[in-house]
Amino acid sequence: MPVEPPPAVGTADRALGRIGAALERLAATQGAWPPHPPRSVRRLLLADEGSREAGIALADEIADAGGDLVVLSCAADQVAGIVVVAALLDLEPVHAVGTVSGADWASLTVGVRTGLRTTRGHAGDPAALLEAAGSPALSTAAGLLAQCARRRTPVLLDGSPLVCGAALVAERLAPGASTWWIAGQVPPNPAASRALAELELVGLLDLRLALPLGADLALSVLLQALDA
Repeated sequence: MPVEPPPAVGTADRALGRIGAALERLAATQGAWPPHPPRSVRRLLLADEGSREAGIALADEIADAGGDLVVLSCAADQVAGIVVVAALLDLEPVHAVGTVSGADWASLTVGVRTGLRTTRGHAGDPAALLEAAGSPALSTAAGLLAQCARRRTPVLLDGSPLVCGAALVAERLAPGASTWWIAGQVPPNPAASRALAELELVGLLDLRLALPLGADLALSVLLQALDA
């Protein structure tokens, strides 16, 4: 079922660049300009466990408790995120993985290629795609993102392939959900970057961080801009 997007309520000074764009999106989710600092921020660092249903339940719990911003990061294996992006956007494994610094490029590329054998056929069915990907963290993140949008709770995304892949799937599950999200950083991984571009999300920071730290840094910048 489509998600109703938040209405545009104000325009930031163009001199603020990407910070201004993030403030405009946050203000839209709050329904007023200028935006105010979130009163109840929920930071989530997903591990390799859970399910789509668990993600939905968690989103409901946060909304019912008055949460007005979720900061979503993931420390789980990132292969499944790259796989679903490659399946949905028809990317070859070498293009989805890109150049990996300090990691086994060949092993990662083989992992993505192997994952695509079971997922490519489900590109038209997001629920089946999640099941075929076989990643509890990916399913949790996708369920959470779609349900947060339905519950009108904004989410600040880290730049990890798993979170970006989950976001791409969540948009298929709930069209329009991406209008409730803010990209915390420009992802260093090509598949994650392609996912954000497909969702028309521009990262607030461009630090090339392959760490969950990106979302927290983006939140700090956003909060400082709100206080300025």
